[in-house]
Amino acid sequence: MKRKNLYKNIKRTWRYMKSSKWNLVIYAFVSILEGIIGIILPFISAKIILNLTDGLMNQLILTALLVFLIEFVLSTSTYFKSHFYQKIYQKTLVDLQMAVARETLKIEVSEIDKESAGLFIDRLNKDTAEIASMFMEYTYWISSVLSRVGIVFSVFFMNIYLFFYCLFFAFLLFFVNKKRLEKRTKILKNLKKIREKKTGLTSELVRGIRDIKVLNAQHSILKQTEVSVEKASFEEIKMLNTNHIYMYIEDLVRIIDQFLFLVFGCFLYKKGLLTIPVFVIIYNYQSKIERMLTGVSKLLEFGKQFTVASDRIFEIIEDDTFKKEKFGTISCEKLNGHIRFENVTFQYREDSPILNKICFEIQPNEKVAFVGKSGVGKTTIFHLITKLYSPTDGCIYLDGNPIDALTDDTIRNNMSIITQSPYIFNFSIKENLLLAKEDASMEEIREACKLACIDEYIMSLPDTYDTILGENGVILSGGQKQRLAIARALLMKTEIILFDEATSALDNATQREIQEAIANLKGEYTILLVAHRLSTIIDSDKIFVVEDGKIISCGTHKELLKTCSFYRGLYEKDLQA
Repeated sequence: MKRKNLYKNIKRTWRYMKSSKWNLVIYAFVSILEGIIGIILPFISAKIILNLTDGLMNQLILTALLVFLIEFVLSTSTYFKSHFYQKIYQKTLVDLQMAVARETLKIEVSEIDKESAGLFIDRLNKDTAEIASMFMEYTYWISSVLSRVGIVFSVFFMNIYLFFYCLFFAFLLFFVNKKRLEKRTKILKNLKKIREKKTGLTSELVRGIRDIKVLNAQHSILKQTEVSVEKASFEEIKMLNTNHIYMYIEDLVRIIDQFLFLVFGCFLYKKGLLTIPVFVIIYNYQSKIERMLTGVSKLLEFGKQFTVASDRIFEIIEDDTFKKEKFGTISCEKLNGHIRFENVTFQYREDSPILNKICFEIQPNEKVAFVGKSGVGKTTIFHLITKLYSPTDGCIYLDGNPIDALTDDTIRNNMSIITQSPYIFNFSIKENLLLAKEDASMEEIREACKLACIDEYIMSLPDTYDTILGENGVILSGGQKQRLAIARALLMKTEIILFDEATSALDNATQREIQEAIANLKGEYTILLVAHRLSTIIDSDKIFVVEDGKIISCGTHKELLKTCSFYRGLYEKDLQA
């Protein structure tokens, strides 16, 4: 089963190495060439000793020249191997990391919510690097083992006694390595899980540094970080100690081997069963036979490490471990903006529904608002419309088509959302805006920013639209982030625009400006709003009142004041605020 899994992972990884296959062929060829030279070199070394003992100085110089040329070839081949290794490694790493990045973006948001960010960061960075390097190491050791098979046969034909002696110690070292590998692999699996948690926690420490300082939570977060770091450190030390113990045993076996080899060689020489040249050749070959079986243990080691890392990578790329978003095949360049919910139920956790069989309909170019207390499911409705989540039950229709039947481009290119806490990337202002529309002109960018009431502020900055914003737009205030997000959404010019508490962090003057900007869009776009301040949505064509995961009433502002006491209470409370 394990071998099948290894073969499967090698086959899957090969897809990301195909573009470098000729570099890989040359790399393998050079490795085999080195192995062949390794077979020849001990014979020449023995020849030097014979020339020296026989006083054949001219032949000694010629042999030394030959050794020089061979060493030069080996050195040159090592250089070229390193060159090709880097090319193969870099291309494979890039292709693997891009595949993981692409597939991570396809994972359902609900799956991301369950896991630590460290899980995906570690797999994207560390596991891909391990796979790219180990695949190359695997190739190297295969060629190394194969090239040394000839040495084994050479020793067998030269002296059968030393052949079995070398084989015995080579197998002894092999079993020491194998035992080390078994213990190391067991520790490694646990270590990778602990590292994921540590990476997630340390990334949270950096991202949440402002809140940590304000909450004076340094002690608490450092305590959790210390526990996580200590666990990872303990496992790393455990793995290092395991390596050191077995390397110590290995060194002892080699020391004993070297001593007994000389003693046994002398015994055979005295008995007339061994000549000096053969003894010198086999002495030089001895380490190569050991290296061949070390190569076999390395193949086993890399095979297990490769399997652990690739299993984790292909859980994201190909397997069903993390549920991926599913889209349909119906493609529409432009949606009209007709939205219908039919008995839609949704729950984040079992037996805890957020929405319960809600039904509503929105016509194209309507301005519609959703109101209600916090946590009743207003934002969840937006998440379902944008297909960040899928309904637990019921169906959502866009322009009469079930949302699951539409392509991702149809859904995502036809709607934009401005949230209460938009994520601003550590790019320049212009680059943040170009995320919404790659080919947008500077004129279009500034037009969107003027509409969002942020162009004047941007132009006051020394680098204007080339200003780098820092992680999550650290140099911007909360209101400026929202205005930039509004500009980003307006730049897309989608038919459906969703504002989820988008003006909550703005001052009254700016809020009025944004309201005016939204009012300018009325009649041309389908506009959906979730608003904390009811005064901002009184001109909506429809207002849906949400309570306990259900829509309890619907109408215009004036109609609801007359017919819905719950809405009237919310509005009066808003006026008093």
